Amino acid sequence: MDPICSKCNLPVLPVFYFCPNCGKSLRTKPLSTSAGNQIGVYLLSLLLPPLGLVPGIKYLLQKNGKAKIIGGVAIFLTVVSMIVTVYFALGLMHQLNSQLQINPLP
Repeated sequence: MDPICSKCNLPVLPVFYFCPNCGKSLRTKPLSTSAGNQIGVYLLSLLLPPLGLVPGIKYLLQKNGKAKIIGGVAIFLTVVSMIVTVYFALGLMHQLNSQLQINPLP
């Protein structure tokens, strides 16, 4: 027996994400694991470190094993990128601080 849309009572197939009659969402659509999406997620994780956590967590929450791997890699890249960014920012601040030090008068 096929499931029925709760809005329009039309029988729908179990593989449908939306009701073909009324458009009601029947279940959530899984995130894409295409190469293009992976590159986008990984670039976001590397170039804008804190923002990479959002898609990383979304992919980790998927049931698909490949999506979980993508999420784990995205979170790993985000953490590494954040560590590198903080390291270089602290080095730059230390260098600027040492250059701006006023020599005390003798």
